[in-house]
Amino acid sequence: MRTENTSGRALFLTRKLRLQLLVGAMAFTAILPTDGFAQNRGPNTVAPVKGSVFLEELTWVEIRDAIATGHTTVIVPVGSTEQNGQYLALGKHNFAAAGIAEGIARELGNAIVAPVISIGPGSVGQARGHGRWPGTMAVRSDVFQAYLGDIMDNLRFHGFMNIVVVSEHEGTSAPDRPGASLAAVMAFNNRWSKEGVRAYFIPEYRDQLEEEGHAAPFMKDALGVVERVTDREVPEAGDSYLLDGRNPNGTHEGYYYSAVTMAVDPAAVRAEERIAAGLAATYGVDWQSPEKLAENGRELIAYRAGRVAEVIRERIASGR
Repeated sequence: MRTENTSGRALFLTRKLRLQLLVGAMAFTAILPTDGFAQNRGPNTVAPVKGSVFLEELTWVEIRDAIATGHTTVIVPVGSTEQNGQYLALGKHNFAAAGIAEGIARELGNAIVAPVISIGPGSVGQARGHGRWPGTMAVRSDVFQAYLGDIMDNLRFHGFMNIVVVSEHEGTSAPDRPGASLAAVMAFNNRWSKEGVRAYFIPEYRDQLEEEGHAAPFMKDALGVVERVTDREVPEAGDSYLLDGRNPNGTHEGYYYSAVTMAVDPAAVRAEERIAAGLAATYGVDWQSPEKLAENGRELIAYRAGRVAEVIRERIASGR
């Protein structure tokens, strides 16, 4: 009798356990991504993302829910790693790209920011341009295009519908003379635009946003900042500092980038070292203080993000 009761109880527990496991499996399966997930995005009601808008700082569940509630635009920032003089860190463009991309995403209200691509296309292993200084990095153009293409394919697969590429170095790209980023975007659209997914390259992010570039009119009118692009070793300034050997220390920063970088990552500006050396000025503009530099950097980020967000809205609305 005891054996039968024990056996019966064991059978009952086994059935109960099976039911619990089945229910648990169904619940777990419901939250797993599937091949059809990109086509099952749920209602198009945009709910705010809690906290960060950076993809790498969110969990996959948070990304899934963000897409399902309307965050179907993703910003892909392209930066670089190159010399910027003795004091400004090589990742200057990456810090700027991250700060402005975050501002763009928050301005749009329905966007996530992909990880910054921190090494761009350029000359590899040659003493040309910034490559004359240690630490400058680049990859071949075809390698960069393939890499960016794979990133966009990943984003498309997981449900993003508008993939927006902004580059710190390719503002002059045009369809008849595409740089590496625009070439990757054009190839992506040839494959996927018929599926309702589209990539956009935004040249206005850099040089075409303002005729004078780098928000110079805003700096002058709103911040009272007017740069004088000069250099001790290369008095004629311009791009010649990259082309002749009279500039052994490098340069390539400017007030705009010093301010924006100070707002995003203060350590990258080496403010204490510059102050100690009596060099707390950039291209003829006195910083006044590191705090003032960061304050102006935040103003510049907000301004640039707002202007670029307007362009992105127009481009997505027109589908071109």
